[in-house]
Amino acid sequence: MDITKKDQSCRGLAKRIMRHPSIYFFIIIFTTFAIGCIEGEPSQNVSDTPPDDQNNSGANITENVEKTLVGHQIVYYDIAGEPRYYNISKKDIRNIEKSESDGEVIWIVTVGSGMQWEIHLNSTGESILKEIQLFRT
Repeated sequence: MDITKKDQSCRGLAKRIMRHPSIYFFIIIFTTFAIGCIEGEPSQNVSDTPPDDQNNSGANITENVEKTLVGHQIVYYDIAGEPRYYNISKKDIRNIEKSESDGEVIWIVTVGSGMQWEIHLNSTGESILKEIQLFRT
């Protein structure tokens, strides 16, 4: 078999695939599904704490945040103005960052993946100060 003929047949296949716009849809769906399946544990950012406090403080804050947020229900409204409810699970807690507001330490927690919220907690991580919706309905 001639190598040039084989090479041309592959090009023909590639051209036929490129002509079908539905293939792009399937690629996007598959990629989205694959990313969702391989997403690992959420990152925990406690690097702002001093090195000697980092292990104890970071673990306590993470535990307090989980106790406060897991099972918490967030109410949001869909495009028709109907209330919808989102129950936070442990896997929904994506990121915990130390910040400051009005001279006091707060923890900013990112919750959710497609629909995300930024939840501000007090310095101990035991009380919700504010919920900010990061998507539009």
